[in-house]
Amino acid sequence: MLKLSFFFSFDKLEFMTAKEILLEQFTACYDENGWFVALKNALKNLTAAQAVWKTEGLDNSIWEILAHLNYYNNAYLERFKGIDYVYPANDNAETFAGGETASDADWQAEIEKFDSLMSEWRSLLESANESKFDQAVSAANQSLWASVISDINTHNAHHGGQIVVIRKLQGSWDASKGVS
Repeated sequence: MLKLSFFFSFDKLEFMTAKEILLEQFTACYDENGWFVALKNALKNLTAAQAVWKTEGLDNSIWEILAHLNYYNNAYLERFKGIDYVYPANDNAETFAGGETASDADWQAEIEKFDSLMSEWRSLLESANESKFDQAVSAANQSLWASVISDINTHNAHHGGQIVVIRKLQGSWDASKGVS
């Protein structure tokens, strides 16, 4: 049961609820650079051509990674809303799709989908009752929402780091944006 967590600051002991911790973590992973580049910032100013780019040894393009993130962020968002969401893909590899047409309009639509999902996630997290985070995801998945949301945040941060590395490899990363 995750009721209260704490951390030390230099001037006092502060107590944060699970909800506050998850929202802080969500913000760091989504749109506010901290120790690492937030995912939204890692995606800024990318063209469709840059988003589909791959070099030898890379399994996925940035576009494919974002499609994968959209897939799982949507699945768990639906579940958080109480919808019994069933995965339409047969395996994880199918979630890394997209970018075949490489049009800037399609790329912008993928980014807009991501931003829409993340905005809805933030809104639902902010409005959720603290007790929601101590509840199981479903009868079939007894993991607590607090743990699952923490894993979702970590998953987003992991792939955000991959995107920054890909951008560095292709020469499209501006080191002044957070990572040299």
